[in-house]
Amino acid sequence: MNKQLIQLYDYNVWANERVMDHLDTLPSEVFLREVDLGFKSIAEVVSHLVSADNIWLNRIKEEQVSTFAKKAFTDLKEARQEMDELQSQIRDYVSSLTDSEKKVSYTMASGRQMENSIAEILQHVVNHGTYHRGNITTMLRSFGYQGVMTDYLVFLMK
Repeated sequence: MNKQLIQLYDYNVWANERVMDHLDTLPSEVFLREVDLGFKSIAEVVSHLVSADNIWLNRIKEEQVSTFAKKAFTDLKEARQEMDELQSQIRDYVSSLTDSEKKVSYTMASGRQMENSIAEILQHVVNHGTYHRGNITTMLRSFGYQGVMTDYLVFLMK
């Protein structure tokens, strides 16, 4: 029942891992280098992704969501460890789902009450990740580095 949803989330994990692997090949200072492109650094983008995914996991599990302060990662290794642990938790949860169409209610940071299915929320998580991996590519290009291919069809070809 959840095969397509699991595949979609696996794509998200694969794409994040490709970006982190690529960042690991670059000088370590690139991760923290400041830039004026919406986020102040790649580290800040990764922190945003981890914080947001953590909030969404709590929402779909219908657990209390406290305001998560974004963690200021000091290096790529620390960021990757946190991202890997969280992605593993989300993957385990998605794999255990018996009803991905179950509606969950939650409150946005703005105070607005929302209700979406778990499948819709996971689609959002994947789209959100795609958007911010694009931010990272833009930052890398501004530093004179190439990005890495993370297209869904490339994932399917692997």
